[in-house]
Amino acid sequence: MTEGLRELRKDLKSMLKREEIEDLIQKTISAIMSKREETVSKKIETEVAKRTQTLHEKLTGLEFENEQLKQTICDLKNNNTKAINELEILIEKNYKTSREALKLANNNEQYSRKNNVKMINIEKTSHESEASLIQKVSNIMKTTADVDLKPDDIIAIHRLPSKKGTIRPIIIKLRNNNAKSAIIKKRNPKIKGYMLLDDVTKRNQGLISRLLLHPDIKNAWFYNGAVFGQTIPE
Repeated sequence: MTEGLRELRKDLKSMLKREEIEDLIQKTISAIMSKREETVSKKIETEVAKRTQTLHEKLTGLEFENEQLKQTICDLKNNNTKAINELEILIEKNYKTSREALKLANNNEQYSRKNNVKMINIEKTSHESEASLIQKVSNIMKTTADVDLKPDDIIAIHRLPSKKGTIRPIIIKLRNNNAKSAIIKKRNPKIKGYMLLDDVTKRNQGLISRLLLHPDIKNAWFYNGAVFGQTIPE
């Protein structure tokens, strides 16, 4: 019997204690949970990495598109700026060209009138004709200015339109500048009932009017195909 007790004691010693069993179970559970957590964590990390990569690729694509849009906008701005500059240059060029064209046209028109003379305040008679008008003008120039104006010196003569109720001026186209000079030299202020004037273009008349309105201009006039102005002395 004593021998049996010894064996029993030996077997009991070799058996695990309850605390050891609980500890073993706890460690086993912890190991299983740790491994599971590690597996889940790896899955989460993998999924996060995958989605992060997808987002990164999308962001890269958006950044590329954004850069392309920026470049497109920049190109459009540059093109628009260039187009605007070219248009401004063209407008300025056209403006200068039009001014030169108007100036040239005015000069040509004035040149075509270089042998013309206007005579104002000559009453119109009944049944007035070109021949009678030539005779009337010749007589007036002879008696008032001692100018021998021959009918051959006059190429054309007629009256110009005027405001209602006023005497229509007479325009005389002379054969050459010598005939005109002979008349113009004798022109006087309106003391003999009439006035002699150069046949000035509308643009030159406007220029003279603007000069006369300028505070620094004392006088303005037309002479020998050009407009002149005299400034007020300081």
